[in-house]
Amino acid sequence: MLVLTRRRLLQRAIAISGGLATALTLACGEDEPGVIIGTTTVDPTAEPATEVPTSPPTPAAEFDVDLHVLVDKARALPDGYVPPNLEYLPPEWHAPEVGGLQLRSDVIDALRPMFAAAAEDGVELRIRSAYRSYDEQAYTFDYWVSVLGEEQARRESAEPGHSEHQLATTADFASGENGWELLESFADTTQGEWLAGNAHQFGFAMSYPRDGESITGYIFEPWHYRYIGIEASEGWRASGLTLVEFLESLQP
Repeated sequence: MLVLTRRRLLQRAIAISGGLATALTLACGEDEPGVIIGTTTVDPTAEPATEVPTSPPTPAAEFDVDLHVLVDKARALPDGYVPPNLEYLPPEWHAPEVGGLQLRSDVIDALRPMFAAAAEDGVELRIRSAYRSYDEQAYTFDYWVSVLGEEQARRESAEPGHSEHQLATTADFASGENGWELLESFADTTQGEWLAGNAHQFGFAMSYPRDGESITGYIFEPWHYRYIGIEASEGWRASGLTLVEFLESLQP
């Protein structure tokens, strides 16, 4: 059995190949212990090598022409668009002093197990805003322009035809912990934290995340969730993308 230091091993390599010596120079230190060559020793007590775990792939999701319509500052819904199968929300889902809210019936069906799961965790979910028609959005946008000025209003409210609320697949949740207000502080309420951690399991995605304004065009809205289906919401969650980026990636 021949024992060589890494320095001697390097010297032998120089005699064989200048290129190989260069590679060994990068790999070997001056004061490393000796390297045994010319024999192989197997330790029967050694633990078998384990594979290094890799990150799971992003769940596959297919484009759904019904649920994955792109609606943002640049892309509007068709003129006169009215969503199908509008249905009123159960009264107990409304935030105080709010009534008559509507969403699509399939979205309401998706919300039922989410409300039940939240209740099991001791969390009472309430909705403050849901479907808005084109005309309602026009009134809402004009109101915020009058209150905030146009520049700030455009950061917080969509022009008519450009709002996800017109899809009737989007809901704004609210909490009594911050006075039922649609403010950034909703993120720190019991309801906001529960939704951030669990809504994707039921098919809902937060449209306007923190630090996403440069992409979405809107401020952080931790209360605003859009239904895109469970498969897609799981894919969105795993992707780390904003919702608009994820939906763009699904476009055929």
